[in-house]
Amino acid sequence: MDAARQRARHGDEKTKPPPASDDGGAGVAAEEYDPWTAWLYRPRTISVLLVGACLLIWASGALDPEGAASHSSVTSIKRGVLAMIAVFLAYCTLQAPSTILIRPHPAVWRLVHGLAVVYLVALTFLLFQNRDDARQLMKHLSPDLGVELPERSYGADCRLYVPENPKNKFINIYETLFDEFVVAHVLGWWGKAVMIRNQSLLWVLSIGFELMELTFRHMLPNFNECWWDSIILDILICNWFGIWAGMHTVRYFDGKTYEWVGLSRQPSIMGKVKRSLSQFTPAQWDKDQWQPFMGPLRFIQVLFLCVVFMMVELNTFFLKFCLWIPPRNPLVVYRLILWWVIAIPTIREYNSYLQDSKPVKKVGAFCWLSVAICIVELLICMKFGHGLFHDPMPTWLILFWSSVGTAFLIFLLAWSWRNHQKFRRKNL
Repeated sequence: MDAARQRARHGDEKTKPPPASDDGGAGVAAEEYDPWTAWLYRPRTISVLLVGACLLIWASGALDPEGAASHSSVTSIKRGVLAMIAVFLAYCTLQAPSTILIRPHPAVWRLVHGLAVVYLVALTFLLFQNRDDARQLMKHLSPDLGVELPERSYGADCRLYVPENPKNKFINIYETLFDEFVVAHVLGWWGKAVMIRNQSLLWVLSIGFELMELTFRHMLPNFNECWWDSIILDILICNWFGIWAGMHTVRYFDGKTYEWVGLSRQPSIMGKVKRSLSQFTPAQWDKDQWQPFMGPLRFIQVLFLCVVFMMVELNTFFLKFCLWIPPRNPLVVYRLILWWVIAIPTIREYNSYLQDSKPVKKVGAFCWLSVAICIVELLICMKFGHGLFHDPMPTWLILFWSSVGTAFLIFLLAWSWRNHQKFRRKNL
């Protein structure tokens, strides 16, 4: 039964053993892979090592020192850093530990693991620079950076109807609807819904981030939104539509029957095309059971997930502000995409950690990396933001969050005491 499940997970039937790999390693277990795709799972470590060595010889000019000397020092340093990253990613793709995800290929998630480590190391290096040097350092990633940007405020004029505007009487609504963040809102919440798969938690995150915008609007003008922008456009339209579409995607995969048949057994060309495309869908669909009200500890653990999510989103805006990165710069998009692919295995690992009943357990590698990256990003925002925010937090906000914190602490203590009393009565 276990072997059959393993074959079904990879979508293949029992086949003849593939020949031994060219690097002398043992071939992958024959019964797990379809003959048409078995070559994708054979170890190629020595082959990649030899090809990589040849590429390094060509790119570094090791056999042509005079030609390599023609490059400037800055160019040589950039090429060396890129080659260093490429070597590390190649190693991770081949040798890093596999995750619980196997689609479209385990090597893809080993590569993502390597990208996460590279990003964490780069952030750590940036943390040790001063603010001005960090801003100028960003020019090496995008030449148009390093210039102070005017921060846009969405709450300067909250009128729905602007009669004095000659071109468009509803200019405020028009500019808000066609802002680049509208599409980001919808796609972002669709992605969160596919990962978290719990509508209640998604709405907690949705309302929670709007509260974060309200809390930090005295620091970032970008958070200064009109009431109709925050409540109607963000929560009731963009976030709702993203959550709705994401939960429909979840229900679609949840209702599917996962009985994979290998590519060679597909009877038609269209069947082979569909089977190839389905390789980019999950091999099986896990039903995440967050159960935040199981007990005080589980409640804190699920709340920690929500806090990390909101911290990652807040870091986006504070990093842009401190490092002078405009919203439409590709670096912003690259970071969000990287966080998304990191979050996919992170959520799976964290949910497996919560459901694991072992007395001694540890979080997965992606969970550790995600929290570490989030912490370093926060430290960068704190260090580079020192002296940039002159307006103090309003008194009513301090009182509000103090009251929320006190009520939360009392709630947890009362809940823990109630459970303790139940446990004592049960053991009497």
